[in-house]
Amino acid sequence: MTFRRELAQEITFDDPGVAQFFAGRHDEIDAFKEALKRASQKTQAVFSIYQGPPGCGKTSLAVQLEKIMRKERVLFVRPTEADMQSIESLILAAANQTLDEDFRVRIAKTIERVGGVAGTTPIVNLQAFAALASEALYAWSKKDTQLVIHIDEAHARIEQYGKTLLGLHTEGPSRGPVAIPCVVLFTGLPYTANRIDTVEGLSRMSEEAPVSMGEMSHDEGVESTLNMLDTIGAIGDHEKAAHHIATLSFGWPRYLNRAQKALRDELIREEVDGDLACADFSNIKQKSDESRARYYETRLNDPLLAQDRQLSIHMLDSIRDADSIRTMRELASVCKRVIERDGMTGDFPLDPRQGWDFAETFIEKGIVVETDRGFDIAIASMGDWAQQLCQQKDS
Repeated sequence: MTFRRELAQEITFDDPGVAQFFAGRHDEIDAFKEALKRASQKTQAVFSIYQGPPGCGKTSLAVQLEKIMRKERVLFVRPTEADMQSIESLILAAANQTLDEDFRVRIAKTIERVGGVAGTTPIVNLQAFAALASEALYAWSKKDTQLVIHIDEAHARIEQYGKTLLGLHTEGPSRGPVAIPCVVLFTGLPYTANRIDTVEGLSRMSEEAPVSMGEMSHDEGVESTLNMLDTIGAIGDHEKAAHHIATLSFGWPRYLNRAQKALRDELIREEVDGDLACADFSNIKQKSDESRARYYETRLNDPLLAQDRQLSIHMLDSIRDADSIRTMRELASVCKRVIERDGMTGDFPLDPRQGWDFAETFIEKGIVVETDRGFDIAIASMGDWAQQLCQQKDS
């Protein structure tokens, strides 16, 4: 086997949230295919909600779904804030990805005729050509195709997009006689479905809509890494190296991405030249650990949590060690006790009553999640990281 150095160097690991070598998640993919089937039998849009902690692979899954569904003539649209202001603007955004040049000219002329500017989509003028865009989408959708509207970071956009989402839920992306099979794909933090439930008129979603995502299996991490090693033609025992890298991921796709990057960086060193037997796996582990720690630090980049990072870390350690936290009140009490112990001195003393604010912020940022067993740190290794830092400070 020949090591493909140039190919290895070209692999981009710029976005830790997107897997370069996707593997697994078969249940999640099957659930989405079922949503597409349901959408083909309805005029209203079907909601499909993938929710989970940061780093669990939601964005990677959405990218993979688009790759898979592209072969089946499914159109993915990632709307902007402006696109989501109304059904009409959303129709136009979708139509713009399907229209031939002649149809684009017709839309541009329609905009100009009602006082707009060609190349722009002022909301006030959308009514004038919504039917035209719908006509194009309908002609396209008759070719056994479907429309997917992907809303990422959905937990933070539900309230803003509520009116348009309600329209999709009750009418679908149609105007006049046009009916277009549509799935709205949401990816967001663990409380995304609950946020959608708070919008009046959206509380009657199907039970199949929410899909909770968590850790990937060790075997999926191994499969992904084997794909990488096979692609770049690494020399040596692929299986052993893949198991090592999967272990460094702790089951989380984001960390797998960073561990794979560390392995790639090691393999392209001149003295290693793609030979796994020459690779320094202790160096790979160190880089992976450092990358994971930096990420945990960024999770605390919030005005409240960053005010006293050490205090926030102590709270995480206390949440980790708690036997059971069943209610929001109990979670707030854990945070309050840490404030009473460590946060009432120094330059910026805190009020113990802010324990509730800390609890809410941990949940809002996806650091703490509510499960069937109660509240806990979303990513167990982040709790271990917090404990280790606290022990170092106390020693």
